[in-house]
Amino acid sequence: MTKCIQCHESIFESLNAQNFYKKPSPWCAHCIEQWKSVGMTMYQRCPRCLKLLDINEEKCRDCLFLSMHYVLMNRLHCQFQYKGIMKSTIHKYKFMKDVALCKILAEQIELPKVNYDYIVPIPSPIERDKARTFNPVTTVLDYKQIQYEALLSTQLRPRQYAMGKQMRLQVDHPFEIASSIDLENKFILLVDDIYTTGITVHKAAKSIFVRKIRKFDVFTFAR
Repeated sequence: MTKCIQCHESIFESLNAQNFYKKPSPWCAHCIEQWKSVGMTMYQRCPRCLKLLDINEEKCRDCLFLSMHYVLMNRLHCQFQYKGIMKSTIHKYKFMKDVALCKILAEQIELPKVNYDYIVPIPSPIERDKARTFNPVTTVLDYKQIQYEALLSTQLRPRQYAMGKQMRLQVDHPFEIASSIDLENKFILLVDDIYTTGITVHKAAKSIFVRKIRKFDVFTFAR
């Protein structure tokens, strides 16, 4: 009997004319509902960064803040909110080092169907990848068999998830270009696991704008 890849409970699904030729879901009905509940909706969100706007927020304050320091991304692509089952999955995967969960993330996410010149993962410091034994972004991309270019590298720095926007801005510029690929006039997709303030991806983009890229999108597993 098939077991749910998330909770490992048995999946009971009777065959009928509608599902006889359909590939069975690897999730049980309960987990399917949990994933649906954290799906990203566009209602009252910024069309660029997907921030949930306050009722009186005519222009996204996050994008206005970023625009004072960086060239803004073209748009953020993201299908899930960082809460519920997505938050617990990323926590177990990234911080509890459960690499098997890359399959669940890879099955859930879908990169935008846009013709990018290069897909570029946001790197984590090599010391953290060694301690974890894997890179959380490229492992998912590898599982999905998505071709990418490891253009960027970064050094070990304080973890930023507990920092506010002003403090993150003050952290030294963390990214370096680790490739001689011609990026002039190219359309780039930067890929990261979680979008919070947007400062990390915009610092990464600042590094590659010196190579005269045309514009960039961002894709994250969760926002």
